[in-house]
Amino acid sequence: MGLIIIYEALMYLLVLLFNCAVAQVSGSSDLICSTKALSVWPGDDVILPCRLQPPLSAESMRVEWSRPDLEPGFIHVHQDGRFLYELQNPHYNYRTSLFVDQLPNGNVSLKLSRVTQSDAGTYRCSLPSVQQEASVQLSVGSEVIGSDQPVQAVVGDDVILPCHMEPLVDVTTLAVEWTTRNGAVVHKYKSQKDDTDIQNDQFKGRTSLFHDEMHKGNISLKLTNVTLTDAGNYTCSVRKRLQKKKDNVELFVDSIDKKGRDVNSKTTALTAGLTVPAVVILIAGVVAGLIWWKRQRKYRQNVTKCRKQISPLWDK
Repeated sequence: MGLIIIYEALMYLLVLLFNCAVAQVSGSSDLICSTKALSVWPGDDVILPCRLQPPLSAESMRVEWSRPDLEPGFIHVHQDGRFLYELQNPHYNYRTSLFVDQLPNGNVSLKLSRVTQSDAGTYRCSLPSVQQEASVQLSVGSEVIGSDQPVQAVVGDDVILPCHMEPLVDVTTLAVEWTTRNGAVVHKYKSQKDDTDIQNDQFKGRTSLFHDEMHKGNISLKLTNVTLTDAGNYTCSVRKRLQKKKDNVELFVDSIDKKGRDVNSKTTALTAGLTVPAVVILIAGVVAGLIWWKRQRKYRQNVTKCRKQISPLWDK
């Protein structure tokens, strides 16, 4: 009787082990990766989520992460408890890892560190032993690009300080800020609207963003009625969580107004205008003086002539 019980227990155990093996080979668990494209900024670390569902241990499986567009295409290969670094594409050296302690739970997610622009693409996770495969799409956020050339403006003009994201990305949900070299806030945009509470008084009512183009990555600033004091270096920046990308734009302001007159010469011109009456008076005074002098000279000449005529008679 005892032998029969032991026999039945052994048979049950064998059946159980067989069913587990069949389940593993047939791939009764599905490999599920993120169906939503992941977006990160350059320099970020990112996790490409992928796991077996329902949970099935991947500890003894060969786990392959690859990019079909690369040669060699392997990003990370894990087999027999170790990382096969010799198969890895050199671009990813020292930047990839699996969560080895979670492999028994079916977690085969890949961690990619210090993301670069060239990391953007489609990543494929494969488990050959259970014939499972799935993909994750990764996009990498762009940089803020200002202007290498200074922007020239004239007093009284409206001017655009160019700045954009490259590659173009939607910034409507991000925080955008323009500041001067000394940190004064020129324009601030957050929570999908302009924030004028902390704007410097010098720029109030004179700045705006192109809201209808922000989804294309355009964060250029329009500054109206430019003054000489607006000249200087401006910083445009975009903030996402704790990361901030920025670049600079230089503004030069000429002192020639729209009528072609030098702003600095207006005071001189005004001063010159005020001296015209004085000049006229001076000239009139000189002319009057000349006339008086001529009349006095003629008078003296007549007096001298009369004296000469009277003198002989006076002597008699």
